[in-house]
Amino acid sequence: MTKPKIVTAPAKINLHLAVGTPRSDGFHSIGSIFQAVSVYDRVSLEAIDGGETTLECDCDCPVEKNTAWRAATAFLRAAAGRGVPEALAIAVEKGIPAGAGLGGGSSDAAATLTGLDRMFPGAVSRLELRRIAEAIGSDVPFFMDSACAAVSGRGERLAPIAPRVDYALVIVDPGFPISTKAAYDCLDRARAAGRVAAAAGDEALDTELAAMVDAYERAQPSDWPFRNDFFDALADEYPALEACRADILASGAVFASMSGSGSAVYGVFASADHAERARAALSGRYRVYAAFPLARLHQSI
Repeated sequence: MTKPKIVTAPAKINLHLAVGTPRSDGFHSIGSIFQAVSVYDRVSLEAIDGGETTLECDCDCPVEKNTAWRAATAFLRAAAGRGVPEALAIAVEKGIPAGAGLGGGSSDAAATLTGLDRMFPGAVSRLELRRIAEAIGSDVPFFMDSACAAVSGRGERLAPIAPRVDYALVIVDPGFPISTKAAYDCLDRARAAGRVAAAAGDEALDTELAAMVDAYERAQPSDWPFRNDFFDALADEYPALEACRADILASGAVFASMSGSGSAVYGVFASADHAERARAALSGRYRVYAAFPLARLHQSI
């Protein structure tokens, strides 16, 4: 037995998220700006003698589909014969709401890989860690890199951006999850019906993303031109999303949007004091988090 390794797994928000057309591999191309934020899960990793890898987690999925378990078992397979134990006890303490577009599952997988890399340095190469991360999910590599990045392709192409920390956040869980598959299906249907704008091609996505990065670096948050392509499509089926965004703006946010494929909606505020007042005002109607953008990831490799 070893002393458990505890790794924090931060959430992320999408400041901008443009979604392209379906690709031949079944994914959609994206152009997005990811920012890690101060809402966390905690992953505990402990080597055990014999048996099978176990998972303790309050999550609504089979063990073999849990991202932390998948990351751990993939690491152990890759490290077989290199002095690494055959099994682990994993415990995930959830602080990030599931099905909210905040990347909790992806962050848990990244934290697991990073924690195991620190427990057993050199047992798995950095290249193999990256391959494992990409195989688990498109967003996983982000959580092993920089705290802010321009993200393109299906999510595997990362260009680090110097994070801004001159604002504060309120993140609101509207009370229901939205699965990633359901969100993409909804967006595709809305586009096919002409209810939302058509998808841009890959070249246009990349050109637009470069302009969004420039705006992120130069403009005040009140002037950010960012959007989330999922929002209008999902708002038709989930009217509470628009109501939630309106409540956040009414509480004083200078910018508000949805993160990822939903359902969490966040607001950008000029200061932590403003964000805390908004959190208090909104907490009677929603599950609310006051947060700030992270300047670095502790689990970067």
